[in-house]
Amino acid sequence: MFLNWEGTRNRGWCNAFSKMAKTYHPRTNDCELAIKQHQEQNPIEVQVTLCSHELDIDPDDGHTYSKEERVISLVVPEITRKAVMKAFEKCKNQFQGFYVLDFNRCYGSDAEF
Repeated sequence: MFLNWEGTRNRGWCNAFSKMAKTYHPRTNDCELAIKQHQEQNPIEVQVTLCSHELDIDPDDGHTYSKEERVISLVVPEITRKAVMKAFEKCKNQFQGFYVLDFNRCYGSDAEF
């Protein structure tokens, strides 16, 4: 997350301290504090697709599919399934009968692709 590797020279950029780092760059307590501070100041918004456990059957081909699908947004410290599930636990009572199908990062309207 904070160490981006470039090329075959085993060098990368440490985003925590804005300097060049090598593969043996130790993850020190200073690194941990910088990462924690960054995550608190820059939470990540993810779009989460929820599906209901209740199923319907397609009359044409007999396949089953979720009867209802919803899309919500959650704020997480990192984009991992574990972080999304932990954030979903806090609002799970509002979406009883639903499970997390998929998630991806939300980008602002000014994002370039």
